[in-house]
Amino acid sequence: MMVSNRTLWAMLAVAAAAGIAAVLAPPARARRRAQDEDQSSRVDEASEDSFPASDPPSFSADTGAQAVPGPTS
Repeated sequence: MMVSNRTLWAMLAVAAAAGIAAVLAPPARARRRAQDEDQSSRVDEASEDSFPASDPPSFSADTGAQAVPGPTS
């Protein structure tokens, strides 16, 4: 089977590109993972710094609130 020089060079270029991508992809993934972890740690730190809040949540009842009995039949 005869393969043209053009086809061989194209296959070589594809193989070289795949090799370069395989070498460069892991560091790029590691950088992206480090950036995600850094952002996550900043969010966690801000969350810890803001807790406990000075005001209670709006859905909490006051300590003096009492239940009102309903109508009796």
